[in-house]
Amino acid sequence: MVEPAAGSPARALAVSADPELELTRLDDFPWHQAVAPLPLPATSDSHFNDGYYFGFFSPGWYGFFGLRLYANTNVMDGFAGVVTDGEQRTVRASRALRPNVDQLEVGPLRLTIVEPMERQRLELLDNPTGVTFDVTIGASSPAFLESADIHYRRGRLLNHVLRYTQLGRADGVLGVDGRSVGVERWYGDRDHSWGIRASMGPQIPVKGVERSAGDPRAIRIWMPFELEDHCGMFAMHEDSDGNVLDFDGQLYHYDGRRTHLRGARHAFRYVEGSKLLRAGELTLVDADGGEHRYEFEVVADPASAQGFGYVRGWQDGQPPGTWRGPEHLEHDRFVVDDASTVAGPAHVPVERRLGSCEFPAAVRGPDGQEGMAQIEHMVYRAYRPYGFG
Repeated sequence: MVEPAAGSPARALAVSADPELELTRLDDFPWHQAVAPLPLPATSDSHFNDGYYFGFFSPGWYGFFGLRLYANTNVMDGFAGVVTDGEQRTVRASRALRPNVDQLEVGPLRLTIVEPMERQRLELLDNPTGVTFDVTIGASSPAFLESADIHYRRGRLLNHVLRYTQLGRADGVLGVDGRSVGVERWYGDRDHSWGIRASMGPQIPVKGVERSAGDPRAIRIWMPFELEDHCGMFAMHEDSDGNVLDFDGQLYHYDGRRTHLRGARHAFRYVEGSKLLRAGELTLVDADGGEHRYEFEVVADPASAQGFGYVRGWQDGQPPGTWRGPEHLEHDRFVVDDASTVAGPAHVPVERRLGSCEFPAAVRGPDGQEGMAQIEHMVYRAYRPYGFG
């Protein structure tokens, strides 16, 4: 008998006694974390997921890309698009995760890890939005590992998520309706998160008879930023009265020094009559009590995370990670810079819209250094310090 050559179509990757349990190329690496093939998580929770967000921006432009795997619902989905001229265009795609678990592609989206923790290539191929891009983001900072987000409700583990955030610079080309735009050293950022997240995967209400405080978070602020001599990030949540519920933050100086942060104060300014960020000041407090003051001004139109598919932004009204068939593609475009209305996809009722919440901004540092940042500013409910009811 003649054995097929390696790589021949006649040669199976692997053979298993259980046809429901298959190996992938990932299993050739010695990094298993469970007594199972590598793509299977240690938990069977349907809310377990693992994936990425990328942003790249320049004054007047904001490109975005996301891709995520849901091993226990057999789904890979993602989103990509651009915001410019006051309008957000997004394509969302979903597919069956298996058998192609190790291919980071869904619909017109393709992610290539060129060099782990250093370079990632983002491709958005032809799609109904008229937006395409081929951009590589090279790291300009270490990855900032954040503390785990852990929440329980009525005895159930609701969220247990780990995340790292990293700054980068983007190079490549962006196309809009056939017009080509060069992407040269645009500021960029990304996060990679994994774990159990109640807002992703099939909706499963946690019912009970005992009182529950619910989720006290009223505002989220996440800000990776890069300046001439240092970079950093911080993330925090506050309740409706402005009490800080959690905080993570670090500064990294290009001479190798690190500064650990313990808190932040903010004074934001908004487009009148709206929650659209316009400018503001931030004071970051380090572990020794030192203060670092920053000013920012929004320099590109913001994005709505519901356009990404978050907060039930998909057309079927279900969360990301929901099974939508072997292949699914949808898209939309909507205005994001109109202060008289709440931005979001047309199929999301106005009363359920989160509004624009991702803001590219120019930043000035403590000694006059200049740079850019992405400010994630999500208001979930009443937030009295800024008069949001």
